[in-house]
Amino acid sequence: MAYYEQPGRTTAIDDTGKQIITITYVGNEEASVPTAISGTVKNKAVVKSEAGQIRTQYQIQQTGESAAGGAGSGGYTIEIVSSVRTVPIETHPKFGGDQITYGGNIAPAGIKLIKDTVATPGKTFDDIVDQVPEYGPTTDCRKLYEFLSKGVESYYLPSLIVRKTYQSSGTSGAGTVGKITSPGVSISGMPTGATFLLINVSARGSAGAYTITEEYEMSGEGGWDTYLYNPA
Repeated sequence: MAYYEQPGRTTAIDDTGKQIITITYVGNEEASVPTAISGTVKNKAVVKSEAGQIRTQYQIQQTGESAAGGAGSGGYTIEIVSSVRTVPIETHPKFGGDQITYGGNIAPAGIKLIKDTVATPGKTFDDIVDQVPEYGPTTDCRKLYEFLSKGVESYYLPSLIVRKTYQSSGTSGAGTVGKITSPGVSISGMPTGATFLLINVSARGSAGAYTITEEYEMSGEGGWDTYLYNPA
């Protein structure tokens, strides 16, 4: 993927009552204008880091009804953004899994053995090849060793963000940030047992007339762990 959207999309109301949406992309090339939003680009900023990473930010004025006119069917609008996030390579299901909601092919002791071998100068996988079968398939253990020995410490995990925007007379909702809760919409093709975590709530406007945007991040299989995150 050449670029992908960053979490934290924000919505504000301009002097005409129209929504101004700020969207930020990061990648190895300049992001094109997002086509999923009907509106006019009011501002575009592109910043390139010394490492070659390109950050593109758009501010788009939405067309259609003003924010005061309502948020569409059901009193709210929904945006779904699919992207990827980086997670430790050993949490891949073919290796250690996340060891909380579901296990991987290699036991935690095997993961530690492989990591210790990579960190020990002069030691190779052949030195532990007779030990690894008790922790998991030799093929998977060797593959993890090869990744780590080459400096590959993470991989891309598909991620899905649901943004729910609605009008409100108050700014309530922040109390459920960081908790497991449903965005109240049906998403097809979700992993088995997946749940949502409310990761951001923003409010824009003036007293008695706010535009609220809530962001929910979908988990992988098994859902967000209830030991780490409380249900709302």
